[in-house]
Amino acid sequence: MSMTKVPLPTRTRIAPAARQPLELSARFGVHTERPRVVRMPADWWDSPATVACPLARGAQSARTARKVTRNTFRDWDLPGLADDAEAIVAEFVANAVTHAAATAAASAHGTVVVAASPEHLGLRLMRRSGEVMCAVLDPSETAPVLKCPVGTDEAGRGLQMVDALSDIWGWSPVAGRGKAVWAILFCS
Repeated sequence: MSMTKVPLPTRTRIAPAARQPLELSARFGVHTERPRVVRMPADWWDSPATVACPLARGAQSARTARKVTRNTFRDWDLPGLADDAEAIVAEFVANAVTHAAATAAASAHGTVVVAASPEHLGLRLMRRSGEVMCAVLDPSETAPVLKCPVGTDEAGRGLQMVDALSDIWGWSPVAGRGKAVWAILFCS
């Protein structure tokens, strides 16, 4: 069976002119490497303009995050971005649950100490002028890695999907709480 490489689709719902006024390269220090590390104030993730949802460390957490995301985007009158946001959030949550479980297992062996409270894993959705940010917080301090899987590799394609669907994505350390992995979708 022959397999050909097919490039992942990129979002084209927003006209390029709509991206100009935001000047994200100046705000975020955009470079060609991804993901980006952006330092933000620790309390920024808990701002009142944020939809927040604590997540459990189980299989149902991705479903919960997708449902909250879809409902929030409907309430914000952004149904055209909901599918992309759901896919991004689901990938972030899957990674967070996987790595949170790895962190908890390491902690059980005495190599890492992490509090197992539910607030260490959560979804944040933020709407600002011209953009929406989807973020997942987890207790791991390990940076996400964009991989280039080859052939039949079973892992490593999720962040490539995030890279293709989002306009900008990256991660931020959150003091005393691990990190937030986030993606920005431009909206009009």
